[in-house]
Amino acid sequence: MVDEERGRVAIADAIERSRNCVVLTGLRLGGSDESDITHQRGEWTRKGSLEGLLTRPAEFWEYYEPVANLIARREPQPAHLALAELQRAGHVRSVITQAVDRLHARAGSEDVVEVHGNVISLRCDRCGERYGLGELPGLRAGAEDGVPRCTTEGCGFPLRPAGTLWGEPLIADAVEKAWQLAREADLFVVLDSELRTVPISLLPSVPLTQGTPLVIVGEVPTQYDRYAEVVVREPAAGVMVDVAALLRDRDSESSPSA
Repeated sequence: MVDEERGRVAIADAIERSRNCVVLTGLRLGGSDESDITHQRGEWTRKGSLEGLLTRPAEFWEYYEPVANLIARREPQPAHLALAELQRAGHVRSVITQAVDRLHARAGSEDVVEVHGNVISLRCDRCGERYGLGELPGLRAGAEDGVPRCTTEGCGFPLRPAGTLWGEPLIADAVEKAWQLAREADLFVVLDSELRTVPISLLPSVPLTQGTPLVIVGEVPTQYDRYAEVVVREPAAGVMVDVAALLRDRDSESSPSA
C-alpha cells in the first residue's frame, strides 16, 4: 500500500503506459459495497430476491418500486465523469461494473459492461418487451394484485426487473464479455469493489495469471491486495478525479499545440 500522493502518481503512470486498460467498479463508486442499497448483507437479499418475485410478487413490487426509484434519482458523480474522460482520451478502453444505476453510461462512458444489469428497466420474459421504470406505477395500478404485466397484445405475462435479482446468476453474456476484456487487458484497475461475490470476485485472477499489472483502490481490503502493483486504501472517487487531472495535464503538455 502506498501513500496518497505517490499512489495517484503510480496509477497515472500505469494508465499512461497502458494501451488496453480495463476498469472494474463496485456497487457504489466512491464508497464500499455496503454503502449501496443492493449489497449482499442488507435488506435487498431478502426483499429484492428472485424467490420473493416468484413466491410473493405483490410484496416484491411494493418493496422494489421505491428502491428502484431511489437508485434512479442518483446523478453521475465526479468519479464517473473522470472515468468517462479517461475513456474519451484513450487511456481506458473498457469499464466493467457491478453497479445497477447506469451512472457510468450517463456520465459518458461507452460500451459499459453491466454484469448485474440495471434496476431502472423491466422486461417480459415471454415476449421480450421492455419497459421503463416510469411505466411501473401505471402498470401496477392497472393490475388487481399490484403485479405489473406485459401489455403486448395476447401476452399479459408478469414482468420482472431487467437486472439480476438476489439468488439468480449474473447475466451470462455480460460475464463472458467481462472475462474476455480481463484476458485482453494490459492493465486491470479495480475501484471500490470488495471482490467478495463469485464470479466477479474471481475476475482479477484472469489478468494476474497472465502477468498483467493489477491496481486496487478502495477502503476495504481484498484478497488480491498482496498481488497488486498499486493499492490505495481510500474511496476511489477522489483518487480517480486526481488521476484524470494528472493525465489531462500530461496530455496537454505533450500535445503539439501546447
